[in-house]
Order: sequence, then C-alpha cells, then structure tokens
Amino acid sequence: MTKNLRLLHKTIYSLINEEVRSNNVSYNKREPYQSYERIKFNGLRWSVEKRIREYGLDRFFNPESKVLDIGSNFGFFVCEFALHCNLVHGIEPNPYLIKIGEAVASYLNISEKTLFFDAPFNTFSSSTTYDVILSLASFFTQDGRERCSAEEYFSQINQLLARGGSIFYESTSYKKEKSNPHFIAQSNALNFIKNNFISVETWETPSGSEKYFRSFALGKKY
Repeated sequence: MTKNLRLLHKTIYSLINEEVRSNNVSYNKREPYQSYERIKFNGLRWSVEKRIREYGLDRFFNPESKVLDIGSNFGFFVCEFALHCNLVHGIEPNPYLIKIGEAVASYLNISEKTLFFDAPFNTFSSSTTYDVILSLASFFTQDGRERCSAEEYFSQINQLLARGGSIFYESTSYKKEKSNPHFIAQSNALNFIKNNFISVETWETPSGSEKYFRSFALGKKY
C-alpha cells in the first residue's frame, strides 16, 4: 500500500469514527459499511465493483452521461462512475460520509467530475438533468430516515431524468411477509415504476441472510 493510500485510509477511518459518534443509527458501528477494491478498502457489503458486475451497472458507463446516485453513502459509486462518465452527483444527508466521498474523489483525481449534496432527497433540486439515476437501497431506508411515498420519491426521480434516461432501483432487504414494511415498500416501488416508466425489467435475488431478499427494477423515462 502506498503512502498516499495509507493516508486516504486514515482519513476515511477518522471520518467513520466521527460519523459513528454523531449518528445513533450509523451503518458503520460494527465495521465500515461499504467496500471499494480500487482503493483496497474493505467493508460489510459487496464491493462497488462486485455490485456493478452483479447488477450489470456497467451498461451505464458512457463518457457523455450525467449520473445521480441517491444516498451515496461513502461516495464509492460516485467515484467509480466518474471514472467512466462525464459528471456524477451524489446525495447524502451526512456530512462525514460526504467528506469521505470527496477525499476518495481527490485521491482518484476526479474531483472536477463529482459533486456531493448534503440534503435529504425530498428536498433536493438541480438544474442538471440526468441520464442515469441510481437508487441503491435508498428508498424506505433501514435507518428510518427516508419515508417518502413511492409516488413522491419516484415522481421526483422522473422529473430529474432526461428524456430516455434510466432509473435503476435496488430495494432494501426484506422478508416476504405481508406485514413487513420493507416488503410493502418494495412492492409499492415496483408498482409505481412499472406504471410510470417504460422498458421496465424487474427481478429478485437472495439478500445474504436466510429468508431475506432484494428486488430490482430498471426503467426508462418516457
């Protein structure tokens, strides 16, 4: 590991420690939540690179594309997409995680192609229209902070997309129980996407824990 990479890791861990102290619903209490092979950083979830491969997100790599990542967390998806796309924005209402994303972008020399917004999605507005919007476990979040209706949340996505732009949705993890709020939320999300976007594909995969699943959807704006 190079000196610069060691310094980056030191910065990231320092910011994670501050985030855990300030956020009683932090995802980072046991270990860092996200992983990024490119910077040799290990966390709880699959690495950004593995998720991109498994979800087929490299279909969106385009040097002309403008991309928005809702709930960008450590900013690892923002940074990886910025290596392949024109401009990538991340929304993350957590200043410590935004600082991590900015530090990684600086290390990768892509700061001029990235921008992070410290705001909840329901208050976010932008003069930019996006070719791709990623909603990766950011609707009806496990920490309870995001509780928009599916109509409100995905209508806002529709407004932010360029004509023909793509929405990629990943649900939070759920059990297939009618009373499970995350199961209900993903059902509402899929129904709204199917009824308001075109070329919609949906699928479901196991989520890692026994009897838990995640659903996915890919659609385009009319």
